[in-house]
Amino acid sequence: MGFKLIVITPEENHLKEVPLIILLFESGLQLLHVRKPKATESELRGYLEQIPKKFHKKIVIHSHYKLVKEFGLKGIHLTEKVRKTGRTNSALKIISTSFHTTADILKNRRKYEYVFLSPVFDSISKKSYKSSFDLEKLKSFLRKRKNVIALGGISAKNIETVKKVGFSGLAVIGTVWQSKNPVKSYKELALKIK
Repeated sequence: MGFKLIVITPEENHLKEVPLIILLFESGLQLLHVRKPKATESELRGYLEQIPKKFHKKIVIHSHYKLVKEFGLKGIHLTEKVRKTGRTNSALKIISTSFHTTADILKNRRKYEYVFLSPVFDSISKKSYKSSFDLEKLKSFLRKRKNVIALGGISAKNIETVKKVGFSGLAVIGTVWQSKNPVKSYKELALKIK
């Protein structure tokens, strides 16, 4: 598994979001997480219908899980809320989940392709979301784990730190969607990873 670069959609629709997503895929994006907590199933279906079918295998959704089979998506991300209720269809391909502490990762027994740990740095998209991680302790924790993705405050400036700490990849929201040119921002991140 190479170092992953994951883009997560903003909660609220961004101006020209779907055309930008198509450009991101055309620019090499391998993994998109569609996170629309307020969207109805019908709204999410309409959103996915706008994305060309050839990109569907690169999409993980955070809600309305039955759309995975309908669209042939990569799989689902278990939100913390769903994970805690334990009510999930085991026939669905569960790809990932999110944690906010290393202790929570250790307590969880389910196997995931990867897990998000956040916020590693102070968040860009959620201003009040501050990091409390000690990077040296994280380095020790990550030596034994090869599937933890850094989320929160990731930018081109701290990618080297993310790599040195030992994460298996990074996920971004604000760095892409709050920039003047989301595709350019994505490409800058992708160049730093190579």
